Amino acid sequence: MELEGLLTRDSLALVVVDIQEKLFPRTQNPDAVLERCLKVIEFCKILKIPIVVTEQYPKGLGTTMPAVREALGPLYKPISKTAFSCFGETRFVDALEELDVDTLVLIGIETHVCVAQTALVGLSYEYEIAVLADCVSSRAARDYDIGLQRIRDEGGVVASSEMFFYEMLVEAKTEEHKAVFELLK
Repeated sequence: MELEGLLTRDSLALVVVDIQEKLFPRTQNPDAVLERCLKVIEFCKILKIPIVVTEQYPKGLGTTMPAVREALGPLYKPISKTAFSCFGETRFVDALEELDVDTLVLIGIETHVCVAQTALVGLSYEYEIAVLADCVSSRAARDYDIGLQRIRDEGGVVASSEMFFYEMLVEAKTEEHKAVFELLK
């Protein structure tokens, strides 16, 4: 079933942007953001939505947070980058081409830098972009707000993890809804 205006998972991938050990703990509300990111990752794994992971200069900022690495399990295959936009790394672009997706759902940090630049460049590459506002963060609240506003102004979708969950499910009482029911509580 396809409903106009909603995200659909036919051609969608989750992008986990730079949730790394040295910077993530310094962002706004890191514990709450991490908890929601982990739920989104688990949800995507259950529904078999592809996941791409990036790490910004891991030599300096550390690797992906241990809880995220654990949640990803064998899907943890980070793409290291030094460009702020994930699209600045050829391996990222190649991974998306291999997945053959046209919609990217972004979670991670920082909202106004790597998340925003990935969203803006992705839009210019004609991807549909959705940023889950409760799964991104910045060190300063003002930067977070401005980052989301810029993404929205340029044509990206700003949603919440809860919105994402229910748009992917479309309806209740399906086998998929039952499979993720506990996660959604």
